[in-house]
Amino acid sequence: MKPGTVFPGWVWLAYALLFAATIPWYFPRNQTLLVWLGLPHWTVLSLTATLGVALFTVFVIRKFWR
Repeated sequence: MKPGTVFPGWVWLAYALLFAATIPWYFPRNQTLLVWLGLPHWTVLSLTATLGVALFTVFVIRKFWR
């Protein structure tokens, strides 16, 4: 990436959506607690979104950082 250049807008939008998915604020408080892989379902979804952020970061670095 050349000094002074910025990432495309869709990269920032993807980061915003991925980071929003890592926070379990979109689950209702009165929802029945489901257990997946021995963990509450919101934990598994949050960890999956965190993995998505990491993989997307690898993609962005490989594609745009030169």
